[in-house]
This record gives sequence, C-alpha cells and structure tokens, in this order.
Amino acid sequence: MISTEFAYRKLERKLEADGISESIVAAGDLLVRKRLGRPIFDPLVERGVVRTVSRPALETIANETVAIPADADDSSAPFVALLEEGCVLSETGLALTPDFEILEESAAVPDQAQQAMMAMLSREFFYGDAPLRGFLSEPRRGHFREAAGSLETAAPLIPRYPNYYHWMVETVPQIRYIRAFEENTGERVTLLLPPDAPSFVGETLDVLGWPRSKVEYATEPVYDISRLVLPSFPERRAADFEWLRREVLDQVLETTPESGDNVYVSRANAVERRVVNEDDVMDVLSQFGFSCYRLEERSLEQNVRLFADADVVVGPHGAGLTDVVFADDCILVELFGDKIKPHYRELASTLGLSYEPMYCRAESTDIVVDTEALAETIRELIA
Repeated sequence: MISTEFAYRKLERKLEADGISESIVAAGDLLVRKRLGRPIFDPLVERGVVRTVSRPALETIANETVAIPADADDSSAPFVALLEEGCVLSETGLALTPDFEILEESAAVPDQAQQAMMAMLSREFFYGDAPLRGFLSEPRRGHFREAAGSLETAAPLIPRYPNYYHWMVETVPQIRYIRAFEENTGERVTLLLPPDAPSFVGETLDVLGWPRSKVEYATEPVYDISRLVLPSFPERRAADFEWLRREVLDQVLETTPESGDNVYVSRANAVERRVVNEDDVMDVLSQFGFSCYRLEERSLEQNVRLFADADVVVGPHGAGLTDVVFADDCILVELFGDKIKPHYRELASTLGLSYEPMYCRAESTDIVVDTEALAETIRELIA
C-alpha cells in the first residue's frame, strides 16, 4: 500500500498548484526525509564525515551563555549562546561552527536533533543554493565561503520548515530569549530571517515591536556571522506562550475582538488532509455557532482576534490550528485521517486547553467526517 505521503491525489494537487519542476523537487525532498535520509546521514555522523556539536558541547565552546528566566519546575531552562564566528544556511537556519560542525541546537531539541539535521540538510540540498559538498571536503570549503554574505552580531530566526506552525511554535519564542540576551549583555542583535518570508513573518515582528532596523532578510545562500547569537531550541514551555499571547493580544485587542463565533478551520486550499464532505460538516457545525475560515486568506491580526474569542475550534490536523496559542480556555477538536500526529495534543496540553481528537475515515490523502459523530461530540463538549 502506498503511503498517503506519496498519494496520487496529493501529487496531482501539487502539480496543479506549483508546476512540474517544483513538484519534482518537493517529491525528492520528501523521499529523502521520509525514507532515504537517515540510512545515509547516520553513518556519516558516526564516521565523523559530518560533525555535530551537541547542546552540552555548545555550552562549553560558547564565549558567553545567558540563562533565560524559567519556571521553577523547568528542568532544562532556555539559554542563549554567543559564539565568536559561525555561519548560517539561509534556507533552514542551520548553524555551523567555523570548522563546519553542525550546531544541533539550531535544528531541534536534543532527542530530535539527528532527524532534524538530516531533514534540514535535505531541504538545503533540494531548495537551497549553498554548496553542501563543502561540508565534506576541506578544499571545497573555500568555495563555500565565496557564496557567503556577512553580518556582525546576528541570530538566525529561520524556521526549519517554511510553515506557520514551525514559525510560531518553534521559532518566535526565541525572540523572548534574544531580548533577554540583549538586556543582559547590552548587545544589539540583528535577526536573520528567511528569504522570501511569508507575510506572517513580518506581521509577527511588527506586532511584537521588533525594529525593522534590526532585521536582515537572507539574500545570500549562507551567512558568515562574526558574533553568532544562538538561542536554545524552544521546548513548548508555557512561559513562552504566555509571553507570546500577552505581547500580541496587548497590541491586537486594542481594537474590537472579532465576532465570537466558534471556529472551523478549513483546509480546502491545501494539497492534503482536505475534508471531503466539508459542506455537510458545516451544515452540522453551523447549528452550534460555528463559521468556516480559510486562515491563510486572512491577516495575522484578524486570526488572533478570531481565536482569542473562540470557545471551540474544530479542524483537520494542519498549521491552521496553531493560533490556539491565542485562545483563552477553548476546546480544540482535531480531525485525523489515517495519520495521527501529536503536535496539537501536546500544544493544547502545554497551553492548558481541552483537547478532543476525532478519528475519521481516510480517503486517499483526505478525510471524510462522520457528521453524526461530530454533532454528538460537539453536543457533549458544550453541554
């Protein structure tokens, strides 16, 4: 049986949306990340062909490390490390030492770093312009340097995947860490942002009040940074989301909150995990005060106001559910097809929100919802 990751329906939509060349590149990257990458990458690490720097090693080689205030029960408090010299790959934000060792902290938390580094290198290979062979051969590293831009004191703020969830949950909390680093050290840090950044990147920085004078959008494939500021990888801390919610809502809710409807998040524009019987789903949900939203067609500010006032959010697994970070005591109902992922269950747990998974019938890469079961679920949740 063919995995839905490689389903014909998904490929057909990808071809229609992005064309043949982009679809071939995406398929190659997906194949490496899901099937081929680890059997190739892991032996290279084991043999020292690709060298990495773990979190404990990073703290020993850093010129300075600043601890970030955390909850008393946080066994692994966030920090920011300052390294004299380093470089950053613009496509993924993967950071390297001057000796071309990969800094694992720029990829993921320690127990997920190996998989993340492999996936990020795959993305660099298929989507980026950096000459990755420079990692493997000393003579080629000079050519790698020739492709580099340069910055003085800077931190990469590039999500490992160009997706709203990875931006808001795994990247934006680092702004809190960097601000604390600046206050502690007096340093002025420039943020290195993704090339061709989606509009939500700039909108987020504006709402958080980060000055555009301290922003550099990556126009080169790789950057040499004289003083590399590397925040620890966020670990879904309640303190991070409390900070984010407070900072954003203080700005956004100066205007009137939106409607007060419950929210159904549509994936009708997505290449996978669409709800096939969405009209029937909305016939049911509208009876409970729901409206349907395609969040990608709206601004960050509009979506923040929407979620801040929602009591129940329903939607298929996908980045559109990320804005529950701005909700207050809401219930999240996540719809699944044949693939179950824990991201939003874990996020809801961190946020202290009620969470209800609903397992639906898969139709290729899409979802068919049992509307009677959905109505019964919503009825019980709001009773």
